[in-house]
Amino acid sequence: MIKDILLVVENSAHADPIIRAAVTTAERMAATLTIEVLTASPLLIPAFAPMTTMYVPDWSMAEDEADRIKAISASVAGSSAVIRVLGLRDEVFALARRAGRTGPIADLIVMGGEADWETQWLRRHAYETIVIGAGTPLLMLSGAAALPPVHSAVLGWKDSAEARRALHDLVALLEPGAKLSVVTVGRTEDGGRADESADEVVRHLLRHGIVAERIALGRTELSDAEALEALALEKAADLLAIGAFAHSRLRDVVFGGVTRSLLETARLPLLLSR
Repeated sequence: MIKDILLVVENSAHADPIIRAAVTTAERMAATLTIEVLTASPLLIPAFAPMTTMYVPDWSMAEDEADRIKAISASVAGSSAVIRVLGLRDEVFALARRAGRTGPIADLIVMGGEADWETQWLRRHAYETIVIGAGTPLLMLSGAAALPPVHSAVLGWKDSAEARRALHDLVALLEPGAKLSVVTVGRTEDGGRADESADEVVRHLLRHGIVAERIALGRTELSDAEALEALALEKAADLLAIGAFAHSRLRDVVFGGVTRSLLETARLPLLLSR
């Protein structure tokens, strides 16, 4: 059950749509919402981050942070949810390493897409920090839309500790009687054990009253990330879930990986667990 949500946003007006979406989600779930506002040292050219960082005295950054917290607090004052707004400020490198990992503890961390951030470098490094080190599932909301009640979902499955964590985190978000597709893509590297374990996932889900099916997608011209997203969109799923960064970090850096591709392109809410 999700009762404590953390939203991580940049200190920028770009964040206003995702703040509204997170507030709506918290209201629906009757959850407490903590909004963590990241205030980084200003950049001459945000697109060139982390280069072009300007020196600004801490007292000036503190004033800017306080003004933004005050504005956000006023904008959410009429919500039925319990909401608190906190600040986290530092130079851009340190801020990316700290985002979502220091301070608030939550059941679920939420972030928005590219349109909700001015500094894309900070967004990318913040979500990597959260996924790899926070120990809390990350929900990426596409298009700054609130997460609807999850009646239909797709789980990208590869038998790994990360995928099993995603399975358990996903169950906490599903509505009673929800439909879930457990999807494997292409030939697996484990000699078919992923298919066997996918059947075990279906059995487990049925014990939770979830209508589950297993789907095996063959190789096509689509990447694994594109195939998973296409199936989720075809099924009009409310949510796509995966175990994040199941490969080594070096392999993901060099080759991209399903996790990174979905984080950058997902067109529906995306749940990542590790």
